[in-house]
Amino acid sequence: MRIRIDLDRCSLAGECVYNHPKLFEFGDDDYPHVLVASLHTPQLQLEAEQARSVCPSGAISIEP
Repeated sequence: MRIRIDLDRCSLAGECVYNHPKLFEFGDDDYPHVLVASLHTPQLQLEAEQARSVCPSGAISIEP
């Protein structure tokens, strides 16, 4: 599984970075970036689902 951020939809609220710093960080461009290439553990998958559910702009997606 992989997690992605649609930067065109991102509202820069930062919920993903603040709540899940293992998965996301702000880049030099002030947009959030994914830190983890693969959601290879159940814990990372759970955190990704939580991040997707709190994203106010719906910019986070999880792919198989």
